Amino acid sequence: MSEQKAKLSQKEWGNLLGILLGIKLIYFLIFAYAHHYLPRAEYQTDIWMTRPDTRLWENLANFDGAWFIRIAKLGYQKLTSGDYNLEQEIKNLRVIDQLGYQDGVERKFAYRHWPLFPWMIKILGIILKERFLIAGIILANLFYFLYGIFFYLLARQYFSFSVSLLALSFALIHPGAYSLSAVYNEPVFLFFICAGFYFLKREKYFWAGIFGALASLTRIEAVLVYLPIIYEYFRKTAGEPEGLLSPLYKRNLVSGFSRLLGEPKVNWLFLIPLGSVLVLLYFKHISGEAFIFVQVHEANIYGHFGFPWQMLYATYLKGADTYLKEFPLHGLLLLVIIFSWKKVDWSLWVWMAAFWLFYTTNGNHSYLRYQVMCVPMFLALGRLLENQLVLKYLYMIASAGAMCFFSAMFINGYWVA
Repeated sequence: MSEQKAKLSQKEWGNLLGILLGIKLIYFLIFAYAHHYLPRAEYQTDIWMTRPDTRLWENLANFDGAWFIRIAKLGYQKLTSGDYNLEQEIKNLRVIDQLGYQDGVERKFAYRHWPLFPWMIKILGIILKERFLIAGIILANLFYFLYGIFFYLLARQYFSFSVSLLALSFALIHPGAYSLSAVYNEPVFLFFICAGFYFLKREKYFWAGIFGALASLTRIEAVLVYLPIIYEYFRKTAGEPEGLLSPLYKRNLVSGFSRLLGEPKVNWLFLIPLGSVLVLLYFKHISGEAFIFVQVHEANIYGHFGFPWQMLYATYLKGADTYLKEFPLHGLLLLVIIFSWKKVDWSLWVWMAAFWLFYTTNGNHSYLRYQVMCVPMFLALGRLLENQLVLKYLYMIASAGAMCFFSAMFINGYWVA
């Protein structure tokens, strides 16, 4: 794509910001209506969430959001050791729970959350005079807009104005996209990933390395993008040849490794895995175990890896409330992978395949919102449904309807993902 084509027109900026603002408003209207008029979840003890008597804006930190606030205020060590005044922190944060305080295993779930987002909340929270929850809400929603902008910029590297807007709309009305308006780190991670891949596509290796490293400090899922990043690098080196495996031909591999010496700027890409290494070193320093997050994940009843058929069967055994929302999403991504063969950029296809494989070999119970991070799926969907009028609107109606339902459940304290 030429520099001229890469520049957005005023009309494009208007449409882009209009979609981002419009869908954001819809989310908060859903949250407000559900919070005030629909029944709320009742728990004997409030696990991973704000209390049933909390206000609307406080419930944006339900579940994992509460962990980010706790880590930001107390730090991993103090939180996991229980070295804090429970009553005082309940009053200060409104996101501390009795069970987490009493159960040491429960407290160690903090290590499942990568540190960059809590660090950001801590810095802004201090500026806002210890208002850590407000800081989390501000950051999450700021990064929602940054993510949307760079998602669109990335999409325009491949597709037309209309396809790019369609793909962005699909990404924002996904059933799990409520996480983009909650105090979760998905919008932060997605901004870094989209920005990093955008600059990689444009061969701006310094910025690709910087944003990739920040993504690696934000979520473990950054490792999934290592494969398409490496693939894209060798594909660029080979002159973007046709064919899925052509970047892996011996001559292209040799050329790619030669560039590391001949073009020092490409070495900025090594910053990307450095982010993950820094997290391991940090966890080693504060807990004594670099891979403590693996231990915690394995301690969870669903925290195991296996063959796809084993993990999908395990999902079925969790019950209808889980498999009825997860199986259709796994199936959707698989269909997109199949039908986008030779219809989207090979780097996007590799990215989708890696994502699908990882999440069908990993026993988890949050796939509803995890799939929001599959950027290439939405790009491919935009391409596939561009001229399929009936399918396009059926998909949008179904996705938006599910989005409204799960958003209402989330804000009222029901575990959805």
